[in-house]
Amino acid sequence: MKHLWLPALFVCGIAHAEGPRIGLEYESERDNKTGMRSVAVTLKPGWEFSRDSLINLVELLIDHSQDTRPDETGLRDRETKLFVRLRHNRKLNESFAYYLRGGLGRTVNNQNNLSYAYIEPGLKYKSGEKWEWTLAYRKINSIDGTDGKSVRKHLAGPSYSLNRYSEIELRLIKGYGDKNLTSWQIGYNHKF
Repeated sequence: MKHLWLPALFVCGIAHAEGPRIGLEYESERDNKTGMRSVAVTLKPGWEFSRDSLINLVELLIDHSQDTRPDETGLRDRETKLFVRLRHNRKLNESFAYYLRGGLGRTVNNQNNLSYAYIEPGLKYKSGEKWEWTLAYRKINSIDGTDGKSVRKHLAGPSYSLNRYSEIELRLIKGYGDKNLTSWQIGYNHKF
């Protein structure tokens, strides 16, 4: 009975829906401890809601990654992730905005499967009509008791609007904690 407000929030968001969107992202990551590199491709179908909704965006991230070469044992790590992500964002003024996004996911790989979650607060700075700059912090951890999966990431980079429906994003990411990572991402988002 106490969780009946969740469906009500969802229905309120649908009543003010903006429409579908899709994103595609490529990431190149380097483990700074081992030197191992991996690449990932993520498909991000989603639904955008009005700017006044509590939840502005719901996405399903479908991610596949693999190491670029086998490790010293001859194993090449491969991983597939499904992640449901929600985003809340608001303008602070004409130039600055904030967002809070996060969600729950499941990773399936050739070593061990786990459930995980993350939360990501961020700031955006709009520069002119086309450019936007993002600075964010992401805290990731397993939610099923798997050890060694706590990572903090700092994300930064620009976005460029091609038109009112399409944008390109570039992110540089530094990860700390149980993993020491450096990566970059390039992504494309399209609203219908």
